This record gives sequence, C-alpha cells and structure tokens, in this order.
Amino acid sequence: MSTENKESWTMFRGNMKRTGTTKTKPIIKPLLYWTIELGPVISSPVFEGGFMYVGTLTGRVFCLDIIKREIKWHYNIGSPIVSSPIILNEKLICATFDSWINNDISKNNSIFSLDKNDGSMGWKLQISADIFSSPCGVGKNIVLGSMDRNLYFLDERGEIIWKYETNGQVWSSPSYYDNSIYFGSDDGFIYSVDSDGLLRWKSKLNGKVRSSSPCLSENLIFIGTHEGGIYCLSSIDGTIKWSKTVLRPVLSSPLLIRDKIIFGSSDNKLYCFNLKGSKSWEFETSGKIWSSPSTSEYDSLLFFGSLDSFIYGIDSHTGKQEWKFPTMGSIDSSPCLSDGMLFVGSRDGIMYCFERYRQPTYIR
Repeated sequence: MSTENKESWTMFRGNMKRTGTTKTKPIIKPLLYWTIELGPVISSPVFEGGFMYVGTLTGRVFCLDIIKREIKWHYNIGSPIVSSPIILNEKLICATFDSWINNDISKNNSIFSLDKNDGSMGWKLQISADIFSSPCGVGKNIVLGSMDRNLYFLDERGEIIWKYETNGQVWSSPSYYDNSIYFGSDDGFIYSVDSDGLLRWKSKLNGKVRSSSPCLSENLIFIGTHEGGIYCLSSIDGTIKWSKTVLRPVLSSPLLIRDKIIFGSSDNKLYCFNLKGSKSWEFETSGKIWSSPSTSEYDSLLFFGSLDSFIYGIDSHTGKQEWKFPTMGSIDSSPCLSDGMLFVGSRDGIMYCFERYRQPTYIR
C-alpha cells in the first residue's frame, strides 16, 4: 500500500456538498485488510494521509495508522460521540451526545478540537444540548446543528460567530456550496442561510428532517424526511421540483452519483431514482437502512451498512448485489472511501478496513 495518493475523506459524506462520492480508485471486490476493536461506532470515520479517525459511543476518539495497522493515538472525552468528525486546519473537530447513555436531557455536551497528529486538546466549547449533526467546513470555520434547535457557526478557535434558531431540533448535518448553507430541522422545514447567518429561504416538507442531510447537485437539493419523503428542491429558492413517498422514515442521507440519487429507508430498502424523480430500482435487506451509501466516481459499486449487521456492495446501475460482508452488530455508521480503501464501523465495536482486491500472484 502507498500513501503517495493524496486522496482524502475529511468529513461526513466525503465533501461539503454531502454527495457521498469521491474520486478514489475503484475497490471492485473489497478484500478484508484489518479489523480492530475500538468500541461501538455510530459516527462515520474520516481519512487523510494514511490515517483514519473515528469517534465511539464509549466517548473515545481514535487515530489509526492504516499502513502500520496500529492505534497512533486516542483521546477519551467521556461522553458518547455519534456525530462524525471533520478534519480541518490540521485539527479533528468532534461533538458529543451525552444523553445517549444518561437517557435524559444532558447539559454535559461539547464541540471540541484535537490536534490530528498527536490527539492533544485544542479548544472545547460547552453546548447545552446533544449533538447528532456532523460539522461541515466553511472556509476555516465550521457549521453544525444541535438538539437545542440551533445551527451553530464557529470560527477556527471554537468561538460562536452566530447561531440560527429553528422551531425544532437540528439532527441534520448541514451542507455548503457557493456561500450558502443548507440543513433540515424537526420543525419540518429545510433551510438555506448564507455564511452570515441570514435566511435565504425555507421550505416546508411533509414532516421532520432527522439524520438525512441535504445532498447538493448543481442547482438541486435532495433530502429525506422522517415521514418517508424524498424531496428534490431548487437550491436557488427552495421550490419543490418533485417528491416521492416511501413507507417508512428516510434517515439515510442521499448519494448522488452521475444521474442517480440513491438512499436507504427504514422499510429495509435502498432506493434509486433518476434526477427527474423516476424510480430506477430498489434493493431489499433484512434490516432498516440508516447508513448512508458511499461510492467512488470511478466504480460501479456503492457501499452501505444495514441494521441486519451486513455491509453491502451494490451495482449502482442495476441495483444487484455484488458483495456482502457479515459483522456482529447493527450498522448505522456510513462508509468512508479513500485511497482505494473502504472503512466501516459497527455497533459490534469493531472497525472494518477493506482494501482493493488484487488477484494473488500464484493465480495465472
């Protein structure tokens, strides 16, 4: 393996548009490279420069050296982490969801930064409510939502520049493009605000937006709702272009690959629609799909996890299963793809690392 390739997957869904795609070389048929027990994982891993970073439900943040197959460092924040970290300005920025274990409204939450090289604490901002939303980079700043109904915009020192209040909890991870931030709320609206925190528009959907995050394409936005809707809207003014309804909540964030939008649902199915709203195919698993699908732009396979404990590789053109791997726990963590590798966390406590399949030399 080589780290010469500068590919990276530095945030949830791989980029600020939250498309779930990367330009990494295709994995084709993943081969298990390494497993390591870290603790139950819901947060999605990120990767840069040969190192993978992930937070756990046990409140630990790990940096794994993928080449050496060892833990480079780890930090114990002491509160569960379900939000996915972001690598920005040589820092790893994470957030906590303390009531995951306390089963009440916790005020012991924080957004914090660690030095990505040695794990030392940088800054720490106390927040009164849980954070499920994963941070998105806006230049040197970050933006993320909280259960206190606010969207927070922080500078590189961890200081609040502004916050935007909605009428519902903000689980959705914001996306960003061309000076505009997009996010959903439990109040049933999808919002667009500019980088100064001023409202551009908001559009009412058929119900609350939970963990489905806005996926951006040119002048379109795709997002799912807890009431089972999938929406296509104009990013310019929030006009609804089309919407479809499935039987159960859509908590998975959409994948955009070429002319397809692909997402999972709590009805156990993965759906594929074209950008005009016509269904191309569907694929059924044995469990709810909360994990968000990810793929390489150069590969025909997309990858996602299911609560049935399997990681799946599906042909994005046909919807046919090409690969399947068993874990020992439910998977709601979304795959990270980078440098020709696939990283998936599970509630079984194990981090699964796969590499591109290479035919053994003894096969002629």
